[in-house]
Amino acid sequence: MPDYTKHLRLIKPGGNDYYNIDDFNQNAELIDKETEKLNNAVTEIKNGATREKAGIVQYGTTEGKALEGMMLARMFGCVGYGGDIQETGVKDVNYIYYDRNTRKMYKCLNQNSDVSANVANFIPLDNNSLLDRLENLSTFKMVSQTIVSDKGTQGTFFFVVKGPLRIIYFMNVYVKNEYQTTFKLPDWFCLNTLSMVGSCGNGSGGVGGEVAEIHLDTSTHQLKMFPSIRAGFQGNLELTGQIVSINN
Repeated sequence: MPDYTKHLRLIKPGGNDYYNIDDFNQNAELIDKETEKLNNAVTEIKNGATREKAGIVQYGTTEGKALEGMMLARMFGCVGYGGDIQETGVKDVNYIYYDRNTRKMYKCLNQNSDVSANVANFIPLDNNSLLDRLENLSTFKMVSQTIVSDKGTQGTFFFVVKGPLRIIYFMNVYVKNEYQTTFKLPDWFCLNTLSMVGSCGNGSGGVGGEVAEIHLDTSTHQLKMFPSIRAGFQGNLELTGQIVSINN
């Protein structure tokens, strides 16, 4: 009786068997079919993976190829590519992550376990975000506005925007000789601006010696003035000063 090979089940004639052309042809057909399967599989491997079908991912810089994560990280000056922000787990410092929601790349600033681009832990590094930041450096805007306070006094304020800088300056603003006077600020100026504390002094028309602590509260869009109260003085105080903040 003939024996058979393990994988293709080719006929192996015995030492005393006569040559059989049918056995030879059967073996040839099996070898030909398996060779065709192998050739098709190699072709699929060469074609690589696509969005529509699975396969071996091919790295490269041409269309249809995948960019290696480490090469992507090097382009952004980071030490590695960490995958999607939405994936649970620790995000490492100086790794870049992709946000599927915003479709932007982010650099991790602090080790965290966020699953979204928290501004305290990530900074965008995609081209559009970088372009916006560069354009903001050359932005200049100055607007003057007369504002009536919650105590009925008024003053003219100048709002200056230069890149990330936010400046308010004022001259001879009338403030009640009381604990607090509040001025409502324009919404556009307070957007993404940090709250600050400062001080101001006597205006040119004041009695003399007036000083006040000022609070820029961007969460409530208010500029609050806390003057040093002049005992026995019945009029309004006049204050001049400025306060500087930044846009975050």
